[in-house]
Amino acid sequence: MAVQTTRTVEELEAYCARLRAAGLDAPWSRPGPLIPPKPTATQPRHWRWRDIEPLLRESSEFLSPHRGAERRVLRLHNPGVPERTVAHSLVLAIQYLLPGEVAPAHRHSPTAIRFMLHGEGAFTTVDNQKCAMKQGDLVLTPGMAWHDHGNEGGAPVYWMDILDWQIVRFLENLTFEPYPDEQQPALRNPGRDIYFPWSEAHAALLRRAEQAPDPFDDTLLEYIDPESGSSLRPTVACYLQLLRPRARTRAHRETSCAVYRVVQGRGVTTVDDQTFEWEPGDFFVVPPRARHAHANVGTEPAVLFTAQDVPLLKLLRLYRMEPAD
Repeated sequence: MAVQTTRTVEELEAYCARLRAAGLDAPWSRPGPLIPPKPTATQPRHWRWRDIEPLLRESSEFLSPHRGAERRVLRLHNPGVPERTVAHSLVLAIQYLLPGEVAPAHRHSPTAIRFMLHGEGAFTTVDNQKCAMKQGDLVLTPGMAWHDHGNEGGAPVYWMDILDWQIVRFLENLTFEPYPDEQQPALRNPGRDIYFPWSEAHAALLRRAEQAPDPFDDTLLEYIDPESGSSLRPTVACYLQLLRPRARTRAHRETSCAVYRVVQGRGVTTVDDQTFEWEPGDFFVVPPRARHAHANVGTEPAVLFTAQDVPLLKLLRLYRMEPAD
């Protein structure tokens, strides 16, 4: 922003010093726009499972979950996010438990969503509801719900955690509280508002795939809160996406951010000027307003799990989608 004045530069600097002393600021006194953009931004990024898995397994040699080190996780780190999270609005971590281990009970203001990746015997207890997690199951832990994890099987287990603590932290409402004991009692079966079995979600996805494909997403199925009929949380929505064999979606842009995990199949996603060739287990992120398109290069359907901040953008009336081909 250009400053037009009959006063000298030295006088302007002295004036700004008096403003700072009074707890005031004159944005017009500095060059640039009145509302400057953030100095950093989420970048397109692809993480390969073949690189992650050996490091995940090695993590058990350095840490056992206990009070003070509550979770053995590896977080996906986006180079454009100073907080070392997968995106500016979402956190993605992979949690790893050995047989017999327990991640102690606690609660916090951010929401957490678990998507089971591998192994038998894993469980999450949410407010006394014990959820046995099989591959592909989704478990919702609302903010301030007591929760603990464990592995009752004979081999390691791991799942992905999606959290909205970047949003909660920005709003200065980040809280954490340990449970009095290591675990809470499991008193009842999980409700349909927190537990979404893969068997049901995948069957619904296949039924949706019987319909005509969407030109931008092919087949997209959102996990819905059965009580409200809306997204799982106001800050984050979760979806399963199916790409038919040889399907190619139209390029488009969205104002929201999307984090993907490849459940099955192989394909290619272009994000602006980058190309990600993905396979089962890989992760990738599409930043806001990035031009992107997906392609299934195989002869079998490809399935992606994705978490997005669409609900928050819609609440703020900032969500937009537009073709970009």
